[in-house]
Formats: sequence, C-alpha cells, structure tokens
Amino acid sequence: MSLPLIVAHRSLTPGATENARSAIPVAAQNGADLIELDIRLTLDRKPVVLHDACIGGATVGHGWVRLWPSFALTRLPSRAGGPGDRVPTLRSILREFPSEAQPALHLKDRAALASVLKTVARHWIPGRTWLWLEDSRDVVTARQALPELRVTLLRPAGWMPGSRQAYFEEAQWVGASGVSVPWGVIDEGLIEHAHQHQLRVFSRLERMDTLDSRIAAGLDGVITEDPGAVRRHLETQGAVNGA
Repeated sequence: MSLPLIVAHRSLTPGATENARSAIPVAAQNGADLIELDIRLTLDRKPVVLHDACIGGATVGHGWVRLWPSFALTRLPSRAGGPGDRVPTLRSILREFPSEAQPALHLKDRAALASVLKTVARHWIPGRTWLWLEDSRDVVTARQALPELRVTLLRPAGWMPGSRQAYFEEAQWVGASGVSVPWGVIDEGLIEHAHQHQLRVFSRLERMDTLDSRIAAGLDGVITEDPGAVRRHLETQGAVNGA
C-alpha cells in the first residue's frame, strides 16, 4: 500500500502564518510533500501569495489586492507573520523553494493564470508543480501551455454525491491529474472510481482517528495544517505494518 502525499494547507504548520515566506521551509522540514499557496494578481499583473481578495486581514494595509501595485504591496508588514514577513511574490517564493517539496498553487483569481504559467516556466520546474484550479477551461489552458504540469480540478461550490461521475469525467477530459473531495465521503468505491479515470484523490483531514481508514481506501493526498503529525503517523503505521 502506497502512502499518500502530505499537503501543507496554505503552507501551515502549528504556530505558522498561512502563506508566509517563513512558513514554507518549516512545512517542508515537517514532512510536507506539497505546499499549497494561494495566488492572487496585483494591479501590475504580478502573482502574489495571498488568500483573501482584500489585504486587510493579512497586512496592515487596506483595499483590494488587484488595486495594489506589487512594489507597494510587497512592502507592507504582515499582521501575524515574523518580523521579515511581507506579502511575497510568486517569483521570489519559487526561486528559493525547498527542493524536497513541490508547490501546489491554488489560483484564487482566474486572471492570474497566464502570469503564473510564465513565472513557473521561468523560475521553477513545471514537472514539479501542481496547480489547483476551479474552472475546467483553465485546466485546458494550463496543460496546453505547460504539459508537464499536474492540475487538480476543484469544485468550490460544494460536493454533490450524485454528480461524482460528471466531476470525474470532466476532470479526466480536460487533462486534470487530481480531484478534491470531502473527507466524510471517502471510501474504496470512490477512490476506485477516481482511479479508473486516472485521477488522484485529495482531501482535507478532518479527524486523525479516521486517517487510517482513508489510507486503506487508497487516498492519494492528505491536506492538513499539521504535516508533521501526519508524517509521524504514517511512519509509525509503516513501521507497524512492516514489522
């Protein structure tokens, strides 16, 4: 039985600040295989790592991300990060990204796609990059531009069990490599169904005491705010199973 990938949700580990430059190496050191980062676009069309559409929650500034030029936005102090944390550009993050992990870039703004693709091609390795996209048209665009990319097609509007077949078929048709489903619906049947469509299944961890059952079902990726705890659990279970 293969172990699932560990995805650090918004680059988080206990005590870290989401999407902060300082959080990324810590997530890698704690065993994250993929480090998810939220991407938005500035006024001068530079992709930056920020979750919210407004900057007030993460920085001391105010207003919409899309109305701030990157040179000004990236100088704003963080509200919760370390002393040196500012809003980072995607370019600066990729140029110093830990070699032992891979970025999973969740585009919160569809307009950022072209700039993200250009940045990945110039400053990172497309074959070691995941994009998490919410529109199937963007999956097609991304795969045509950089065929080595791996893309997870998300369904942000919510999970409808009755539409599982349509979701998986659409994801496979547009060239996605993965899908994301709620923790509570995972079972062997769902995983097998996705695998028949050549799709990896990711899910956000809800309860550690149910992790083993999801792994046994064949889950491909665990999204978590504590990658170290999941890594230790997997290593312990691997040692037990291998004994």
